[in-house]
Amino acid sequence: MSRPIVSYHPGLEADINLVLVSQRPLDQHDREVAGRAAAILLPQVCRADLFDLAQASGAPFFPNPATHLSHDGKVGNFRLFSELGLPHPATVEFPDLTAAAQAWEQGREEVAALGAPVVAKGAGGGMGENVFLVSNPAELRGLAGRLETYCHRGPSGMVLQRFLPGATDMRVVLMHDTAQVYWRKAAQREFRANLAQGGSFSTQGPAQEREVALALARRLQKAAGLDLAGVDVMLTPEGEPLLLEINFFFGRHALGGSEEFLRRYLEAVRRWLAIQGLAPERVRLAEDDL
Repeated sequence: MSRPIVSYHPGLEADINLVLVSQRPLDQHDREVAGRAAAILLPQVCRADLFDLAQASGAPFFPNPATHLSHDGKVGNFRLFSELGLPHPATVEFPDLTAAAQAWEQGREEVAALGAPVVAKGAGGGMGENVFLVSNPAELRGLAGRLETYCHRGPSGMVLQRFLPGATDMRVVLMHDTAQVYWRKAAQREFRANLAQGGSFSTQGPAQEREVALALARRLQKAAGLDLAGVDVMLTPEGEPLLLEINFFFGRHALGGSEEFLRRYLEAVRRWLAIQGLAPERVRLAEDDL
């Protein structure tokens, strides 16, 4: 019997399916199956213990959650971009809100260089809910109880980041060997372009902007080993591309909805399997997701 393709992804069925319902602990059966797997399909958001199991198995796995489990969140993303030497807005990291406000009040050089207003980002959260525009230290201190510094899968803390008015906000969705680029526009009197904050999107825009944003996202993908991510890129008014954030679980509306996303995901997985020398048709959409 050929070695099985094992799926932990709830939307994909393979030779053996072992979805971790209700956060069940991994057991001996998981270890035995992983030990003889030809490939392992992980969920879009992967637990650390499942990642460890996949690594220990020696089988190829998709996607690779290493960056998500080590550099997730605003602080983790900033550290990653810095470590990789990739362009991003000027940013200063702090352990908490008090430290950030004190540094601003004391006129620390790196904070003063950000100008005002600045963007304050807590480590955790998504959809723009933990991101604020503040004009002075008093406004920053006023975020107490609102700005969340905890991050479940990455380092905690917060950052202050240079505000770039007039910049173009774009997202590049990377899915193995394909990418989709779209433009995001903030609602009136709102600086955040997230759809959850009233923003809108378009898949149509200048070809040059698309190429520049995609090139930077691909650089990040190669350097960080990303298989699946929504990369937020900002183009300054001068046309310079800067990395903002990496989203490992992202909205699907701009991608055609959940059903279309899963179909695209399946095709990406099948192309990946072909590279591993495995028959792509051994994986299909789960019946509940058809």
